[in-house]
Amino acid sequence: MSDREVTGDTKLPEPAQSKLPLSPDETKRHDILPGWEGYYTAPPADSTADPLERPPLQPNPPGIIKPPPPPGGRSTDLKIAPGVLKKAAGQVDDIYDHFYKPAASLEEPALKAVAALEGLESARAIRLAHRQWERQAGTVTGWLAHIAESLRSSDGTYTKSDVAVGQTAGQVRIRSALEDY
Repeated sequence: MSDREVTGDTKLPEPAQSKLPLSPDETKRHDILPGWEGYYTAPPADSTADPLERPPLQPNPPGIIKPPPPPGGRSTDLKIAPGVLKKAAGQVDDIYDHFYKPAASLEEPALKAVAALEGLESARAIRLAHRQWERQAGTVTGWLAHIAESLRSSDGTYTKSDVAVGQTAGQVRIRSALEDY
């Protein structure tokens, strides 16, 4: 943003969905050096790709030991009850709603403080702090919207996959041993 006067609107700046920064967890998980975080951005909401995943050099590198099967022979497959992801998306929307308005409402007090301290270095510091707050709050709201969209997209994909597997399995017919006689 340019060095502008804060205008008193109650909207947070929204980062472009294609330019959302990686979350701090992703940055830490991939050991990204400080200062390089801005070179990586989050994938689209409907993507399952890890933004920093690199393809392996060999399909089955030697020396890799596969983990033993789970104890008791239990399956480690992920099973999600229908609608859980949609419900989670709704909860993220609630968090967004409860965060957005209070975060955006800080503009008026910041303007009053800047006006009261006009001509002092403190006025400039408050203006800069508020601008940084707007950027960060805008990024948080962008992430909340991105997460909700990702959950909804995943729920739709998961449900469609379940239905498709069910339809495919329904087409399988067990042959009788007597059929060829």
